Amino acid sequence: MTRNIASPASPEDGVPVSCPACAASTERGERGERGERGEHGEHGGYGAHVDASHPAPIAQDVARSPLDPWLAARLSIPFDALSPATVRARQGDLLCEAVRRALDAPFYRARLAGLGLSHSRPHSRPLSLDDLPGLPFTTPEDLREAGDALLRVADDAVARIVTLPTSGSTGSPKRLRFSDADIERTVDFFAVGMTTLCRPGDVVAIFMPGQRPDSVGNLLDRGLRRAGMQPVLLPPAASGAEHAARLAETGAQVFVATPTQARALADAVLADATLADSMMRDQPLAPRPRACLLSAEATPPETADRVRAALGCEVFDHWGMTETGYGGGVECAAHHGFHLREADIHVEIVHPLTGAPLPDGQTGEVVVTTLASEAMVLLRYRTGDAAAILPPPCRCGSPLRRLGPVRGRIRRYGNHWDIITLAKGVRP
Repeated sequence: MTRNIASPASPEDGVPVSCPACAASTERGERGERGERGEHGEHGGYGAHVDASHPAPIAQDVARSPLDPWLAARLSIPFDALSPATVRARQGDLLCEAVRRALDAPFYRARLAGLGLSHSRPHSRPLSLDDLPGLPFTTPEDLREAGDALLRVADDAVARIVTLPTSGSTGSPKRLRFSDADIERTVDFFAVGMTTLCRPGDVVAIFMPGQRPDSVGNLLDRGLRRAGMQPVLLPPAASGAEHAARLAETGAQVFVATPTQARALADAVLADATLADSMMRDQPLAPRPRACLLSAEATPPETADRVRAALGCEVFDHWGMTETGYGGGVECAAHHGFHLREADIHVEIVHPLTGAPLPDGQTGEVVVTTLASEAMVLLRYRTGDAAAILPPPCRCGSPLRRLGPVRGRIRRYGNHWDIITLAKGVRP
């Protein structure tokens, strides 16, 4: 469940998303302040239209996200005391620990040198998440250029290295390092997060690459087995018709795929009556899929609609990237934003030009701090994704904040910014 994040997108990468409310005022759009293009939480891009400015009513018939009790246990918060305030306070403690670990890396020792932070005084600043905006950003360019200077453990403590090629034919790739403990936290997140849509004993077809140890498909396989499901790894490279036929053969109740794979599968089913019959029959030996999880790319609403039309299954979306250890957040059954992996990451939304923190409900750039990473800490990593934080509560009853739909990629040019959506099948 990985989303490989690259540097800020170029005009050739996709199609700009325009917002009439933003475009109505050229003056506001040019001065790089409030009113910039793309700031409105309810407009354009990928994901369902979600009103990010108002709390959602609680749906009585929707199960609460299983991540809530998991987060309470991970953060040592009594479940009945779980709230944005208690999570934020605990994340402040984790941030101090993350800064202390980051100072083991030459890159951050130099980057944070002027802020009064040192191993002898790791808690002098920041004292809480309120101090986080005082820390400098980390960028994709930093990942490419710093290389081993971001590593804070010995080479023999690195269990996996993931290399992400840069855009174009030149330039150094980004390399992410993970320890065994980092990988275990991801498996744990997958094990809990997948119970949102899976039941014990479910056969789960996985179209993600999983043959290599610690690859995303392998980690998902391990998490599902831990949670009592029966994962089946399927070849990720195939036609839509081949995907559909293999899915039918597994009799899977749930499948995990990229939006591109799922769209090809759905198109093949809708175009072929024989495939449609094999996928839609509801027999003990070949039940139709009950649900699917889409990941690794932003999910266009029309893709989710197409999958529902072809297979009659509930569609869940996942947000994450290699930089977050693959997992980041997953929709609950209310489908009202991504419930975040807040024991391991903290998500901010900032103005794409000024870097100033934005309030809940306002769309800006997603910035991630890895609170629990062991091998390589990332402080305030600029992802390039455009989204908003949705105010609590969720319709499922969770009192915690969620990340809204990813609208696309931030594009900066001079004193302007907007949001572009990527062409079908393009991975940012």
